[in-house]
Formats: sequence, structure tokens, C-alpha cells
Amino acid sequence: MQKGIGLVMDMKNILRVGIVSSVDERDATARVVFGDREDVVSYKMDILSRGSFLLKDYWLPDVNEQVWCLFLPTGNADGIILGSTYNQEDLVPIKNKNKRHIRFGDGTFIDYDRETHTLTVDFLHPGKIVFNNTNIINNQTTQRGEPEWRSSEVLEK
Repeated sequence: MQKGIGLVMDMKNILRVGIVSSVDERDATARVVFGDREDVVSYKMDILSRGSFLLKDYWLPDVNEQVWCLFLPTGNADGIILGSTYNQEDLVPIKNKNKRHIRFGDGTFIDYDRETHTLTVDFLHPGKIVFNNTNIINNQTTQRGEPEWRSSEVLEK
């Protein structure tokens, strides 16, 4: 029984939930406060990214956002912020498995529905979309509904 209790205690030290207290956008790190540890503040922690080599996906949590953190078993000096989850205070913004949805703090959102093939950009306040160094191309489709062009990345059926 003692061995099982030790494993649970080790897991509590490895996987923790806390609140972001500060963010450093220069190196994509943040500090986290752990209320269950007498409000101990972490060292600067890296934030897990979905891409950091050739395909880069940049996201930082907000101050006061609840996040999940993973620490090495050697202590609380080396850890990484895994991300955040929805909860009773921070509710799921939509309920549709066919959508990819990004909502910003000012209420603006970008939404792609893979079922209807609809991309929606909705500004809560007057906004603008900027395209740098590009041409906007509107491809016409053939009678079969396929694009007239064929990308080399499209797999043939």
C-alpha cells in the first residue's frame, strides 16, 4: 500500500495545475503560481508548441489562465507548460466536432467548418485583414465542382 501512495505523491509532483502569473513573449516562457503549494511561483517555463522548426505555431497563455504543467521527477526547476483546458469558468466556445475555432480576447473569431467548407472571420469591433506581398486569387470551378488547377499536394483518389 505504501508503494501506491508514493506513486500518487510522485504524480502530484510531476503533473500540476496552476495559474499563469507572467508571460515573456521574447522567449515564449511563462511563470506559474501553484495554489496547492502555498502560492509557490515556478521558474520560467517553456510552453509546449505544435511546431517550432520549419512549421511554427505561436501561442502564449494569458496571465491568470489556468494551465497544466509537466515537471521532471528531479524537482520543480525543470518543467514545461502543456496547455490549458476548459473548465467551469472558462467554457467551451462552440460545440461542433467539425469546426476549428479560434476566439480572441476582444471577441473576434476565426472558424473553419470542414463539413460545409466555410471559413468565417468575424470581427466584434471594426477590424481589417492585411495581406502582404501576395495576390488574391479566386479560382473558378469546373462543372464537376473541382478546381481548374491541381495542386501537387492533392492526392489522387
